[in-house]
Amino acid sequence: MSDINSYISDFLKALSDQTRLDILFLLQKEGRTSNDLQNILQKSQSTISQHLKILLSNNLIIFEKKDKENCYNIKDLDTSNFLSQINSFVIKKNKEKLVDFIDSDVKDVLP
Repeated sequence: MSDINSYISDFLKALSDQTRLDILFLLQKEGRTSNDLQNILQKSQSTISQHLKILLSNNLIIFEKKDKENCYNIKDLDTSNFLSQINSFVIKKNKEKLVDFIDSDVKDVLP
């Protein structure tokens, strides 16, 4: 197999964790500090740091220093669009399972 397949596999592994997906979808709405993410997700500082490191190494997020804390954001519009496309794709592929799902975001995507 080619090296690109290895990169693709690593990238998909970065997206395959629930906490990392939660972080990405939170950052898609607005920038957040690691403390914000800890409080919202009810995870330890070390857990959040490990997940942020993986997201950073896969070029999905960026950070900037604000005062004494890092503020994390989605890296770019392409990343944000990709996350939205994944969300829509998974919802459409699982439409039958989600019919009774009340979340308005899901209902907006269903045809």
